[in-house]
Amino acid sequence: MGSQFSLSLELTKLVPFGSLFNTAGHGLVRLLREIQASGSDFITEQDLAEVFGRNRLEPRFASTFRTAVKHSVIHQISHIAELVLEGGAGPTVKRSLSEEGYFAMVVQLSLLIYTHELSSLTGAMAISFERRTKDSAEYVAPPRYDALKGTLRAIREQTCGFMWELTISAVEKKVYPSIAWTDGSLYKVRTIPQVILQALLDAFTAIQHLPEHTRLQISSANGLPTIVVWAHHILGLSVKVHINGESHVFGNELVTVYVDGDYGGSPKVALLNETDDPFFQLIKKREDPVLAPVRRHPIRDYGTRLYRFRDEDRKTERGLVHLIVATCTAVASFPDEASHFLSVQRVLSVSKLLFSSNEDVIDGIDLCSTFLCVEKRPETGWLSAEFQDHDDDLWHLFRGYKKLAVELMHIIFVLCRAQGVEDDISLYIDVLPESQYIRTSSDPDLHRILIEVPSPELAFSSLSSLLLGPAPRPDLEELSVVSAWGWSLCLSSVSCQDPSDCTTGFAFVRGVPARNGERKHYIIDGAWSLMKEALSHDTAKYSHFQISHGPGDQCILSSWTRLKDRRYFIGVKDDAFEVANVLSYDDPAVDAKDKGVAGDGSSVTCGFRSMQHVSWAARHVPPCQHPASPGQSSLVLPENVFVFRGVGRPRLDTFQPDAVLAGLVAGDSSARWILTAMMVHNWRASLMSKWGAAPRAELVVCLRSRGCCFECAVRYAQSCNRGAPVGLVL
Repeated sequence: MGSQFSLSLELTKLVPFGSLFNTAGHGLVRLLREIQASGSDFITEQDLAEVFGRNRLEPRFASTFRTAVKHSVIHQISHIAELVLEGGAGPTVKRSLSEEGYFAMVVQLSLLIYTHELSSLTGAMAISFERRTKDSAEYVAPPRYDALKGTLRAIREQTCGFMWELTISAVEKKVYPSIAWTDGSLYKVRTIPQVILQALLDAFTAIQHLPEHTRLQISSANGLPTIVVWAHHILGLSVKVHINGESHVFGNELVTVYVDGDYGGSPKVALLNETDDPFFQLIKKREDPVLAPVRRHPIRDYGTRLYRFRDEDRKTERGLVHLIVATCTAVASFPDEASHFLSVQRVLSVSKLLFSSNEDVIDGIDLCSTFLCVEKRPETGWLSAEFQDHDDDLWHLFRGYKKLAVELMHIIFVLCRAQGVEDDISLYIDVLPESQYIRTSSDPDLHRILIEVPSPELAFSSLSSLLLGPAPRPDLEELSVVSAWGWSLCLSSVSCQDPSDCTTGFAFVRGVPARNGERKHYIIDGAWSLMKEALSHDTAKYSHFQISHGPGDQCILSSWTRLKDRRYFIGVKDDAFEVANVLSYDDPAVDAKDKGVAGDGSSVTCGFRSMQHVSWAARHVPPCQHPASPGQSSLVLPENVFVFRGVGRPRLDTFQPDAVLAGLVAGDSSARWILTAMMVHNWRASLMSKWGAAPRAELVVCLRSRGCCFECAVRYAQSCNRGAPVGLVL
């Protein structure tokens, strides 16, 4: 019996691979830079292609895969022209489309990355490459861990458009027709043991080129679906699987790969010749690394999959879907919660996406008009949903599935805030969500469900965790864009010029943050971009406050500032871009007084996350049907309504508690950002004891949308009074 490395050398002679330097001169240097900037590694790609590139792809599958991954897209997500999201084919995939060996490598690794957790797959492959060469006369260095991990992640991102789940699920339905995967172990059986992965690096090549003289015998309960897809669907080999006392054949009668899924011992594999003598055979060792599974599912029918990991009772499933969606629509109907992001229509749309297998159940819900009543608990702010007529069946159903029901309600609410979730079925999220963002509470009244509608910050953190899964991550409080698996979750402040445009909160976009070809996986606020601290400590710079119009005065919607271009800084920190925007304004009155000398303008340096926080903290005044452009809308100010110039902090105790203080900054987005931030961070903190001592006194900040007229904005602000003056950003 020879070694695996000896076989590998013979296969290399039989199936030679092209030279590293097919591309010469400046073209090679450019390609090296592009691949490195994308996070991959040129030499590692060559090492991998020399192994995986020897295999021949099944023509029809290769054509389908090529069609799915060949396109690339660039999304301009920000006013910063050089900061984009790059999606689809990147340098590695584009190169593979014209080089057959590299394309074979990309296809096979894309499958392995889909079914195995990235770090564990990287470690297992590094060990497999090292063990293949241990019997060689010359030491051949295996790929470096960091370079290998970066290459695998780049391939994962650039091939995320191919739906591996469809192919793998079809194999699983044939092989495991009667098994209920109620504990999530479905994903574990997809992972190939390391010893088998090592053998397959050479075994499939031998079988393809010597089909009449070789056959492969695999004995393992794990890895079966992935092995079948790899051998049969990708490489066109015929596979015979023995599992649960039955045999299943994939392909024609010339079977060359045999898999014993009923084998209960340590995984083992042997490549045999026509007389059943082994070319080599391997068996699992105690020190072998264990590959971890990837537990992800498409966003479509995600809720159904989550339920079926806990139970397989389809009757209960339909009842639970009814209960969850009915409760969420009841919450969306509650006056305090109804908004642009949480409406009955939005809840139903997201629910049909999450429970697409039970869409008929959702269509039958009567919007809870007679099913539940909802009220707000003043001591906690949570909502209490009560089963009318004390429906014991529904209550017992909820009690039996309380944790799952609350998780799914939470996911519905957070997805209601996100745009783009219905646009592409290739969006996958973690199927075992972290419960740290999902809070529950009990109620002494046995027929009530206590529900917390997640805040925007909580919703963004929850969706970030669902997108990233269990992977390590930076501080979520600094993030404005988070990327995984070729998708990004972006705060709306990244793409919005004006604070009133940030109403949606965030969106899923296919692509990875990139700048001049360099790809990272996060965008964070730079350490120098602390809006709150800047406004709080530089008091002299932001002290100007002057009432320009009072009750009875005619005031035209305009701005006392002069518009200035926004500037920005971009840095790099580990796997993130650090971004800071410089928001500036000028006061033309000061310019005139100083005879052309630079004005009394001010600037604030801030990141996208701090800008989003400011937008979230304000109440957005909805658009109206009246003319709303600066210069077109005017108003005779009613009682206790004042218009002011400047961004300073007023003496709030000198105004009546029902006053409205409106900043005249219409049309200047930078000044609107700065004034909104000043009101959110400084005005609220400066409430004097006259107002702050009141038990429920609250300074509300209202932000006029650019489609709202002067009068409607003032009326809305007056309706928001909570016992203290209201700040209104015009």
